[in-house]
Amino acid sequence: MTESRKSPELAGPVASGSVFVYGANVVDVADGKVLTGRNVLVERDRITAVGRFEAPAGVSVLDARGRFLIPGLWDMHVHGFDEAYLPAFLGNGVTGVRQMAGAPVHADWRRRLAAGEVFGPRMVFGSRIIDGPRPSRPGSIAVTTPADARAAVTTCVGERAEFLKVYSQLPRDAYFALLAEAELAGIDVVGHVPFEVPVLAAAQRGIEHLDGVLVGASSEREELTAGFAGLDAGDPAGMFGRLSELTHRAAGTTDPARLAELRDSFLANGTWHVPTLAVHQAKATMGTPEFALRPYLAHIEPVLRQGWARAADWRSPDPAAEQRLFERYLEVTGELHRAGVPLLAGSDTFVPGFSLHDELELLVRAGLSPAAALRAATLDPARFLGVTDRFGAVAPGRIADLVVLEDNPLADIAHTRRVAAVLFGGMVLSSPAVLAAAPADRPAAR
Repeated sequence: MTESRKSPELAGPVASGSVFVYGANVVDVADGKVLTGRNVLVERDRITAVGRFEAPAGVSVLDARGRFLIPGLWDMHVHGFDEAYLPAFLGNGVTGVRQMAGAPVHADWRRRLAAGEVFGPRMVFGSRIIDGPRPSRPGSIAVTTPADARAAVTTCVGERAEFLKVYSQLPRDAYFALLAEAELAGIDVVGHVPFEVPVLAAAQRGIEHLDGVLVGASSEREELTAGFAGLDAGDPAGMFGRLSELTHRAAGTTDPARLAELRDSFLANGTWHVPTLAVHQAKATMGTPEFALRPYLAHIEPVLRQGWARAADWRSPDPAAEQRLFERYLEVTGELHRAGVPLLAGSDTFVPGFSLHDELELLVRAGLSPAAALRAATLDPARFLGVTDRFGAVAPGRIADLVVLEDNPLADIAHTRRVAAVLFGGMVLSSPAVLAAAPADRPAAR
């Protein structure tokens, strides 16, 4: 599994003192084992020792006897713009996130995170969305020609993007020009697979939402690919309706040989996938009593909440078909994992923190073991970002972003929800449940 060519900044706090975590059951996420009754010494923001030893004089003691210690969790697909909602990530044990679409507020957050003025998780900052000539998302960079694509790379690098986010309507020629320019600039390309590009031909480092996989694995691949390439961005309602129709058709026409071909291609190219099963589940349950995000609406930023609040009452004309599509996403996720294709945990629901736990449970439902799901939110993000020297393990030398859980997540991945304490850069955060509360229910000052 290849690592990112340039490590992100990942600014965070640095504690002023030392903490002795006493008697924890340390989860070794790499091996899927539990090391019982270990002590962990944290000095400032670093783990300096793990084992059985006495507490040095004068350190603060965090009693973790009977509890389980894991590395801080990462949600590798988020969108957030309101600072008031950031503490909920930390309250849920999510100490790092990947912001998937750059905006002016993120430039401000980057500066203020480095200065310790923002209370929120570590962040990796993506470029503005790079899309076709008629972008569907505000603030995107519109690209028509290869020259536009090369200019977009220059612009995004100048804006200090840590990766490029490509989108669905990017023209084929422009897409390949962007990949070549990004390679010269030493910056990763991730995101959607453009409609005009068959997933077999896509050469980006990461693919979100399993984009293009159902079509690429279909016995009707050629016809469906042509249908996607012909989608009209000038008619958004018609485009999304046709997109849904083609996706459902792809889900029902999987050819095992073609799926195997895709798996081999992803393995050969080192392509990572972020299935975002949580958002697929939300879409599949819209308008039903089982709508997955209904309990979380108060935790979503007001502007972003509007769309999901409307979705809560919208009902598909064929709910059974939506459920079948979601089940297919689960099945494909499991098949990719069993083949060794690397996966990352990311939610894309706009719910800070809570949905990452949903994603972990869905990864297990898809066929991953609890240990593999936990790696997809801890060690594997560190591998992807090229920061295994700092993150992804409870080990000496690593930054002390740690989560104390009440129960063993290797026995039941749902136990990641049972957060007893969070260390962030060596700081022990008080009252995780209070931090996870919606801003309206959270004390105003820290």
